[in-house]
Formats: sequence, structure tokens, C-alpha cells
Amino acid sequence: MRFKGTLVLVVVAAAVGAWLYFYEVRGKEGRERAKEAEGRLWQLEETEVAAVALTSPDGRIEARRQEEEGWRITLPRALDADGAELDRLVRSAATLGRGETVEADAADLGRFGLQPPASGVELTSRDGKKYRVDFGTSNPTGSFTYAVRSGERTVFQVPAAAAESFRVKLEDLRDRTLLAFDQADAVELELVTPKGRIALVKDGEDRWWFKGVEKREANGPEVRGILNALSLGKIREFSDLGAAGYANPGLDRPFIDARVLAGPDRAPKRLVVGTEQSKLRAAAPSATLPGAEGVYLARDESRPAPFFVDRELVDKLLKSPEEIRDRALASFQRWEADTLLLWNSKGTFEFHKSGGEWYLGGERKRAKWDAVNGILDALGSPVLRWIDRPEAPAAYGLDRPPVRAVVKKGGTVLADVSLGSSAPDGLHARAAGDPSVKVADPEGLDWLDRKPEDYVETPAEPGTGGE
Repeated sequence: MRFKGTLVLVVVAAAVGAWLYFYEVRGKEGRERAKEAEGRLWQLEETEVAAVALTSPDGRIEARRQEEEGWRITLPRALDADGAELDRLVRSAATLGRGETVEADAADLGRFGLQPPASGVELTSRDGKKYRVDFGTSNPTGSFTYAVRSGERTVFQVPAAAAESFRVKLEDLRDRTLLAFDQADAVELELVTPKGRIALVKDGEDRWWFKGVEKREANGPEVRGILNALSLGKIREFSDLGAAGYANPGLDRPFIDARVLAGPDRAPKRLVVGTEQSKLRAAAPSATLPGAEGVYLARDESRPAPFFVDRELVDKLLKSPEEIRDRALASFQRWEADTLLLWNSKGTFEFHKSGGEWYLGGERKRAKWDAVNGILDALGSPVLRWIDRPEAPAAYGLDRPPVRAVVKKGGTVLADVSLGSSAPDGLHARAAGDPSVKVADPEGLDWLDRKPEDYVETPAEPGTGGE
């Protein structure tokens, strides 16, 4: 009997626990959602919205959600839209809360600035139903704005900031993307500027190389900086004239011409930058133009209408081949290295990495960590300049180089660098596969020509705690 009574108590406790869970936890969530829904203007999810219209003293703007292309402005004319901004507006409108009622059946909506309204927002759902709210003047404190739903006369309040967020201009909703592509998807880049022509191609390891030149690598961060400027940069302002409205747009012979191939289909993207705004002349003699300096007319080849970009963007694109060339003596991923061969005036050295440590020679003497890092740092150190049309190797002491270093990963050579004779401003050097001769700074190369004891850890004296 005692067992049976205990079992009953357990069952009752479980039932109470379940009730508390579903009422207090799950039920609380439902009650909070219901309470939140009670305060909303309408029961409408943002995903159900197919179109939005915004009215203000500046006119009416309409945008419609396309099935695949996202949002597109349809009024006052067809334009590419800023999808993120329209999503924000729709989300705000769909979840707009209704505040305190000011007058239940207002005889004169004009008293509240609602006839005609100062502004308004209208949502159209996918089934064609419309949801509209108009905004009038603010209350005496300025913290709330009077509002009324379409077809009703009950005036209520909404936060003034919420009402103000729907009073946008057409320019605020237009797509300001320069070129629509993801920087990571770019596979080729061509850039023509007054500083020269740059043509690059990306390999499977995300490294960029100059096209048509054997083993000439570009500086990865510099290339990514250009691609980020093109893919993430924004239009400063739009031009209402169109290219034909200018006598000298400069878009047919651009100041800067940037082309990108992106994605598996190698889709072409092109941005051309033309005349500075201060130098533009109107095609119509009677027209006047703003003359800002540091602002340039530009165009995305996929869109007919030109726009203006800032000098900041232009400066990011205005690069010479030398500026984006990889300045490292040798380019390799140092963490991949597991073998290091070195020949210098003091001898021949063979380093191997095992278990995260470097060892020298067949005797597996532990190498100094700073020594191996010093060698790798030297091989990756920046060069001072290049000689791109070199004479024979003997002219630079590279036919029988006094120092040579080879970095390997397994059986694959990652880098093979030789140091030659002195140059007026440095030391001649060459990386295998690169036809140019490089002039390196000797100060960064001293680890390549050290004695054996400089590379090996000194054994601990007996009795000092060493092994």
C-alpha cells in the first residue's frame, strides 16, 4: 500500500510539472506573442507582403517584390532597388504597433494633419489585400505622431520615430551597389588606369598571378582591396541626365576601366569611371551642372544610367602594376613547410620538421626556433625592386650563387631562392620560376648565411635540469 501511495504521488508530481511547463514556459511564450499581436495595427507577416507604397510631400513611391530578383522600384519609374532597405521598411510596417487612441470617431481628421495626411505607407499582400496607415502631425511633446488606418476615423498615436522612418526619398531606396558580385567568386581582374594595365587570374589556392607573365604573383591583400572596393563600394549619387546629357562624360574612353569575371560561369562585370564632376559640361547649352571636385561620373556596364562615385573609390582603383605586385622574395605558405635545405658559405644544412619542432641533419639535433623562423622570414622578406629584363645570370652572381635555400612540403618545392652579388642598393636574388631578378635588402637576409652553431640549440649542462 505504501508503494502504491508513493506511485500516486509521483504521478501527481509529474502531472503538475508537465502543467507548469506547458502553462508557465510554453504558455508564457504564446501569451507574449498574443499580447504583442494585440498591439499591432494588423495581423500580417512581412513574408506575405508583395508590394509596398510610400507617400510623402515628395510624391508616391511604389516597389514590388520579384520572385527571383528581389525588390524593384516600379513608381515613379522602373529602377533597381535597395532590397535590404525595403525589407527593413516592410518589416517595420508589418509589425507597426498601435498606441493610445486619441479620438475614437474623429469628425475632423484635419485637426491631426490627416486630411490630407503628411505621409503614409501601404502594404499589399500576396492575395491582393491592402493594409494602409496614414501619418499626420506630431503631438505637443513631439514624441508621438497621429495616425489613422485607411477607411477609418479612429485617430491613434504611433512613435514619431516610426512614422518618420517611412518618409523616405526615392534616392534612399535605390540600389547603390557598384558591381553585383561576391569578392570571393572573382576569378579574373583587369584594371586599366593612367598608371598602366593590370591583368590577373586566380589559381585554385586563392592566389593571384599576372596573366601572360611566368610566375609573377600579385599581392593578395592588395588585389582583395580592389575587389572589395568594386563589390562593396557604394554609389555616391545618381545622375538624372543620363550619359547623353553630358558633352564630355568620358565613359567611352574612361579614366578607369575595371573588369571582373566572377563565379563558375565567369560572368563579366565592368565599371568605367569617366570625367570628374567639376569638369563636366552639359550637352544642352542652357543647362547648369554641379561642379564638385573629387566626384566622378561612372557607369556599371549592365545598367544604362550613369552615377557618381567618390574619390575614395577612385584612389583604391588607381593602382600601378608595381603597387600590387607581390613584394616577397619568395611566396609560399610557411606553415606548409616541413623540409628546409640551405647552402651557404659556412656549409650545407638540412632541416626537417617533426611534431611541430625543427631538427637539423641526420643526427636530429634540435634547431633553434628563432633560427628557422629567421630563415623563413628572410625568404618572405619584401624586395626593393625588380629587374624584369635581366642579363645572363652571371651578371648578377646567380650562375654560382653563394647562398641558396629550398623550402619543401613533402616532395613538392614551395620555394627555391638564390642570392647573388651585391647591387648598388641591395643584393641580387632570384626565385626559381620567376624570370625577373630581384634586388633584396641585405639587412633581412643575415639568417641565410650563419654558422652551424647558430642554428642548433645548445645542449643543457649535466645537473642543470636538462635532459
